Amino acid sequence: MVTKLRAVNRRNLMKLSGAGIAGAGIAWMGLPVLAQEKKRIAIAHPDRAADYYQGFMNAALKEAEKRGYEVLQSFSGMDPQKQLAEVNTWLASGIDALVVLALDANAMAPTVAKVHEQKALFISYANRIDGEDGFIKWADRDAGALLGAYAAKHIKEKLGGKGDVGFLTATNIQVVTDRIESTHEAILKELPDTKFFEATALNAPDGLKATQSLLQAHPEMKVLICCTDDGALGARSAYQNSGLAADNLLIAGFDGAKQNLNLIKARDPYLQVSMALDIGDIGRRVIDIPYQLWNGGPESETHVLQQYKLVGHETPTEDIDVILSVYA
Repeated sequence: MVTKLRAVNRRNLMKLSGAGIAGAGIAWMGLPVLAQEKKRIAIAHPDRAADYYQGFMNAALKEAEKRGYEVLQSFSGMDPQKQLAEVNTWLASGIDALVVLALDANAMAPTVAKVHEQKALFISYANRIDGEDGFIKWADRDAGALLGAYAAKHIKEKLGGKGDVGFLTATNIQVVTDRIESTHEAILKELPDTKFFEATALNAPDGLKATQSLLQAHPEMKVLICCTDDGALGARSAYQNSGLAADNLLIAGFDGAKQNLNLIKARDPYLQVSMALDIGDIGRRVIDIPYQLWNGGPESETHVLQQYKLVGHETPTEDIDVILSVYA
C-alpha cells in the first residue's frame, strides 16, 4: 500500500510543495508519493445568516476552484463553544489551512497550537490572533472616523447641531469594538456635548428588539450607528414600526451587505449609509492568503488590511452596482 503524503504547509516549506514534490513517481523524505492531495481550507465564518455571506462565499469558492482547493464551510453559528468544537472536528479530519473569524479571540491559543502541530496554516479573519501565519482585517478605525465625521455633519446640517446618538454594538469582537469606538470618538470631536445610548445587537432580529427598546426610552433619537449592516436592517424595521417620522433620520451600518446597498441605492428614507467592504475581494483573499503562504508570496499579500468605502444616498448608482456585482 502506497502512503499518500499530505502537503506540508508552513511558509518555510511551501516552496517545496509549489515545486511539485508530490509528483508521480517522486520520493520525498523516504516516502513514495503517487499524487498530491487537494489542499483543504476550512473557513470558520460563523455568521451564515449575514446578508453579505453568500457573496463572500461565492467569491471564495470560485477562487478555490481556480486553485484546485477544497473548502469546508462553517455551520456552528454564533456560539463560541460550538465554533471551537467544529474547528476541532476539522483538525481531526485533517486540513491544510484554517481561516477563523474568532467569536472568542482569547480562547484561540490552543487552536493555534493544534493547527501548527499539524503543519497547517492559521489565518485570522477580522480579529488579530497571536501566532497567526497571515490575516485579513479591515481598516475599522479609519472607517469609524469617516462615519463619525459624516454623522456629525448630518447632526449639524439636519438637526441644528444637537442630537442624541444610539449605537448597536457587541463585546469581545475586535472588529466591532474598533468600529464603534472610533465612530464615537469622531462624533465627540465635532460635537462634544452629544449624548450616546447603547444596546447589543449584531443581527437583524436583535437589531429590531434593541432599537425598539432604545426608541421607547429615547423617541427623539435620530441617529443610530449599527456595528453591522444586518443590525441596521433590524433598526430600520424598528423605526418603520414605531410610527415616528423618518425625516432627517440617519441609520448607518458596516459591511456592504446586498439588501442595505439596494436600499441605499433606492434612496430609502430610513437607511442612509453603509460602510462597505469589497466582499468579493475578501472572499478571494481568504483563499489567496494561504496560496501566497504556501508559495512564498510577499507579506503584503498575506497580511491584508482592507479599506472601506462610505456608500450613501449621494453615491452614484453605478458605483453601488460595482460593489453589488459579487452577489450576482
